[in-house]
Amino acid sequence: MKASSSTSVYTSELSRKIGDLAALVKFRLSATVVLSSVLTYLVALGAGGVSWWAIAVLTSGGFLTTAAANILNEVLEKDYDSQMERTRRRPLAEGRMTTSDALLMAGFSSIGGISLLALFNPWTAFLGMVSLISYAFVYTPLKRVGPVAVLVGAIPGALPALIGCAAAEGSITALGITLFTIQFFWQLPHFYAIGFLGFADYRKAGFRLVPEIDGGVDARQLGRDAIVASLILIPLGILPYYLGATSLGAALVVSALGLLFFRFALRFLRQPERSTALRMMFFSFAYLPLVFTIYWAGKMLM
Repeated sequence: MKASSSTSVYTSELSRKIGDLAALVKFRLSATVVLSSVLTYLVALGAGGVSWWAIAVLTSGGFLTTAAANILNEVLEKDYDSQMERTRRRPLAEGRMTTSDALLMAGFSSIGGISLLALFNPWTAFLGMVSLISYAFVYTPLKRVGPVAVLVGAIPGALPALIGCAAAEGSITALGITLFTIQFFWQLPHFYAIGFLGFADYRKAGFRLVPEIDGGVDARQLGRDAIVASLILIPLGILPYYLGATSLGAALVVSALGLLFFRFALRFLRQPERSTALRMMFFSFAYLPLVFTIYWAGKMLM
């Protein structure tokens, strides 16, 4: 019985530590970021077979670099995280992990991630470093300044698309900039929905991520901004076809998805409430991986 009890305690402790580590690196967010990088790598890849070794290196390097940025973000915001319902159970906020341990992990992750990205070419390493630094040390403090933080944060948030293309093409190309721009504008309605839904929680911790009016969220401004961003995505969807990266059919489907995104944004503008914000948010989760997958599928059928 004692051995069984000891094993149960050990298993429970191990499970908790794994859970804390996943929360520290924001595993789901990091995995989503890596997915966009891998998909754009496949879209940009020239003639010849796919190198699964290259994909493994890109996945590992991208995940470690993103994890380092997320850890540094949590270190800088641990006191604010403890004030929000959504984040108060994070390991640093609750004191289950020390800041020094987190910084050590961030250091090793950043070194490992950038080193792996450098195996492709200098551009991938440079862009990975820019993404890490701008997210942790520019976007993070700006979150307490004003809504400009969302625009600034969309830059490191979109760099994975450019990193994936640079890994495949060896330089910054028109295709890389196009896919970067798509990911940049996708983030705006995506976060506007999140900012609207979590406004009270963000405000409690002093984050000023969305425009305000009379002490509340300016939903009309958020809706207008979401519409502008989604409208830009419609013509952007066609560009990869003209750059020879995908088929016309795939590009038209992506533009149609942009039009659907616009419809969700328009509904939110007309009825700025929880239900319309949730629909826009859930559609945004599916939009980006769908877009890059469709481009890749179109490339395969050319």
